[in-house]
Amino acid sequence: MKKIIALLLLAVPLCMTAQESLGLFYVALKGGLSIRERPETGAAVVGKIPYGTKISVLQPPNEIKPIVTEGIEGQWKLVKYGGKSGYIINSYLFPWPPPNTTTVKEMKQYFTQVTQPFGSKLAVKKGNLNNIAEGGWQINKQLYKNGAEWQEFLGYEYHSNVYILPDFTITQGFLLLRLIPEFKEVFGDKEEFPTDSKKYKKGELEYEVSIEKEMLSDSPWYKKIKLEYSDGAWYHFEMYYLDNQLVIFYSAGL
Repeated sequence: MKKIIALLLLAVPLCMTAQESLGLFYVALKGGLSIRERPETGAAVVGKIPYGTKISVLQPPNEIKPIVTEGIEGQWKLVKYGGKSGYIINSYLFPWPPPNTTTVKEMKQYFTQVTQPFGSKLAVKKGNLNNIAEGGWQINKQLYKNGAEWQEFLGYEYHSNVYILPDFTITQGFLLLRLIPEFKEVFGDKEEFPTDSKKYKKGELEYEVSIEKEMLSDSPWYKKIKLEYSDGAWYHFEMYYLDNQLVIFYSAGL
């Protein structure tokens, strides 16, 4: 009995000093994510984690320090990688591997990269697509093994796609779309996260973005981003959070 008690007493400090794992994530910053000696942007860089690397993230032992980068509110987190230990910004971490920037040009290709279809594609249609001007339409749907979904609507002078990504936040979705050329007219690869509703121009195109958010403990919780623009055709984009899933809607029509 004394030996058991002694072993339990020895185990207590180990449990107390062990750092809490926050889970496994993937680095989604193209140039790689710097590991810093302290949770400060001016601290020395002790290492770098390449794009696409899977890492285990730990809760820092001290007070959590927030940081804003490219309009995105994040935190400094502790990581151990390649024999180095230090701090990274968690804003650039994904729950899934990031897109292969050479082969992935659209969201469906990204789904194919990270998962597999679950069953066959379902097509529901009315009328004849060869005479779509007479009212024909078609809806295509595909479910994937990781819970992702793709839906497509084809109609007269109108086309839309819906993508559903479990476990992605709106800010992670923004960073993901910057990496996929299908959405280059929505979010350019150098654009910052839109924190407020506004009208603006990119080149000759006029954009209007609407942001729905609420403040939680002095930090914004982004509920929905809606964006519209026109280049002769009319484009409508929405991204919102629904029951731990990110929903992305993108349509074009005349």
